[in-house]
Amino acid sequence: MEREIKISVRNLVEFIMRNGSIDNTKSSSIKPIEGTLAHQMIQNSYDENYDAEYQLKYEFEYKGISIKVEGRADGILKEDGKIIVDEIKSTLKDVNDYNKNINQLHLAQAKCYAYIYCMLNNLGSIYVQLTYYNLETKEINKIRTHYEVKELEKDFFNLINEYKLWIDIEQNHISKRDENIENLKFPFENYRKGQREFAVYVYKSIVDNKKCFAQAPTGTGKTISTLFPSIKAMGKGYASKIFYLTAKNITKDVCENSLKLMNEKGLDIKYIIISSKDTVCKKDEANCNPEYCEYANGYFDRINNALKEILKYENTYSYEVIQCLSEKYKLCPFELSLDLALFSDIIVCDYNYVFDPKVYLKRFFDTKKNDYVFLIDEAHNLVDRTRDMYSKSLGKFQFEEISKIMKGKNRSINYSINKIKSYFKEIDEELIIYKDMKLSNHIESKELDIEFINLLKALTQKIDEYLEDNSEENEKLIELYFDVHSFLGIAELYDDNFVTIYEKNGKEVLIRIYCIDPSGVIEQRMKSAKSTIIFSATLLPINYFKSMYSGEEKDYFISLNSPFDVNKRELIFANNINTTYNRRYETCKDVSKSIKDCVKSNGGNYMVFFPSYSYMELVYDYMIKNYTDLNIEIQEKDMNETKKESFLKNFQEGNTCTHIGFCVLGSHFSEGIDLTNDKLIGVIVVGVGMPQIGVDRNIIKKHFDKKGYDGFDYAYTYPGMIKVLQAAGRCIRTDSDKGVIMLIDNRYSKEKYKKIFPREWYPNKVARKTEDISIICKNFWKNMKEK
Repeated sequence: MEREIKISVRNLVEFIMRNGSIDNTKSSSIKPIEGTLAHQMIQNSYDENYDAEYQLKYEFEYKGISIKVEGRADGILKEDGKIIVDEIKSTLKDVNDYNKNINQLHLAQAKCYAYIYCMLNNLGSIYVQLTYYNLETKEINKIRTHYEVKELEKDFFNLINEYKLWIDIEQNHISKRDENIENLKFPFENYRKGQREFAVYVYKSIVDNKKCFAQAPTGTGKTISTLFPSIKAMGKGYASKIFYLTAKNITKDVCENSLKLMNEKGLDIKYIIISSKDTVCKKDEANCNPEYCEYANGYFDRINNALKEILKYENTYSYEVIQCLSEKYKLCPFELSLDLALFSDIIVCDYNYVFDPKVYLKRFFDTKKNDYVFLIDEAHNLVDRTRDMYSKSLGKFQFEEISKIMKGKNRSINYSINKIKSYFKEIDEELIIYKDMKLSNHIESKELDIEFINLLKALTQKIDEYLEDNSEENEKLIELYFDVHSFLGIAELYDDNFVTIYEKNGKEVLIRIYCIDPSGVIEQRMKSAKSTIIFSATLLPINYFKSMYSGEEKDYFISLNSPFDVNKRELIFANNINTTYNRRYETCKDVSKSIKDCVKSNGGNYMVFFPSYSYMELVYDYMIKNYTDLNIEIQEKDMNETKKESFLKNFQEGNTCTHIGFCVLGSHFSEGIDLTNDKLIGVIVVGVGMPQIGVDRNIIKKHFDKKGYDGFDYAYTYPGMIKVLQAAGRCIRTDSDKGVIMLIDNRYSKEKYKKIFPREWYPNKVARKTEDISIICKNFWKNMKEK
């Protein structure tokens, strides 16, 4: 036998027999735990003649391959000499509706189990029973049918024969791919300094099933250093898929360019760039309703035939390719990208498609398969991104709005919403008492209020029933429905790493589940991969990231040196100025003069980063009044893509006049932009980037203090310095770049901050008084011009 293939009965049936339309109004509100409990209740209602969760495995040879089909029947019942395969399904529909309209996927799944049981026990016939249980009414309907084994065999091998076509498509590609990988050479003539060592660590981590933490400064070639060895490991059978995870579109572009380069060198690997639903949607809004969208209507009827054609002639699935294919086959571009991902070797996507509980790719991560590799680019972003993914709030105003919309339309929904409104009223009154007593503007609770959760569950069930027959023109109701679903989904994960926050904002009352410590959920998601490569130019301090990403002693860590000439940059610490919140007005003049002296030393383009908009505006107002000859452009709040591009266009190469961009730390301009050569010759960072002191950050502090860490550092110091490191990294992007980096704050002289400094920040100079800045900068630029 040439090949061995393993598939579950459920996946076999759902892939081969899928049909119908994409419909966001048909999302079930049944939670997995509810379905499980219903199954157990029905299974326990039988006597000892009922074997629950019956494991079935059937191995056979078919057209030159070995196939193992396995699954778990809900029950095998032996009754009056009969054998009955039982398949249990929970529903909110009238169970008697299934007498006329049998769900063909449910029936096919049960028939597969029945056929396998017959083959394993040498039976000539068997009964199949579909048991439907209504979670609300508790009604049960058992639909039992007798089948001869020959009929079951015909249906079973119809599925297998169709599945064999897909196996051949995939195996033919893998065979050709692995041959190409074997012959693939590193796509550049030479490795950069430290690059080969990095690549070796990545390969070894994958082979050894470990994590690798890599502190890799700008210029070390992080993307190709992770992709190339991962692809080599895939060719040797150490990985079935590679997920390249990014936080920003610009890093997706870099990854795609690297893959294009390797394909040009003969690799010919299948890769896909997954963009968000809103980005790829062809309609005015991403409303996945077959009555609104022709690309959603009948999607599952057309997709398999389209995939067979696409996979024959197309290997690379970029945004542009997805759009063309979507139009050609009239398929939803987002759902098409997810289906193509099943056949792709490398999936390039945002973090949320692996880590977000709402949108993670269930088709990959709800299975036991874990021979994937995760390459997490710009990994310093993952902590706060995951914290946001697992935090969710609901507000009183949302329910009041729906109450008005649904008035007179549905009594049961209005009843549920009124109960929730009463709950919010009680919270509101309690918050007023807290505020009057000057205790706090919010209430924290480590416990999740089950009363509120039950009220939300009741509401989702009522909305679910209503939407079955009233899906049109209910945008706000559907929006609330998914918000409540998201809240309940996070509530199921609630443990000591979460807190419930009740807060009042004007007349609004919010109930918020806040993820204090995302390390637990990050660890669970990383278990879906056999190896995770965690890399960034700012993976400092490493012990912080190891604690947040469940690093173990056995995992690998590599810290690369910057490949750039330190003599082409000047790094200055202006340690004489206090920029703490209470001293900002007092030291505004000194900060402004320091900026002026730095930028006046040499004409060109500079960026100045501040920890907040208010601080930035304070210094901006002072400077435009006192230094009228300086050309300063300020970052606006909520800039769209057009305005961002316009802002960056002013950083022209060859500019000898002084142009200054005032920006905010942590914004678009402080990370992920490449202004090479002399498009940017200086970066100034004011302050240490510390987040504003507030409720959430103080909760983080208390949590990590209790765990034995320095809570203040975890909540404030490290997140701030990560932003500083990123902003400073905007200067010096290539070998030929020259520039000045200046950090203004007396806290940089403290040991706790010095411990976080990367190696490439040495050597450096200290300006002990403001006048030193001009001297240091002028000397640097003089030396650069003489070279």
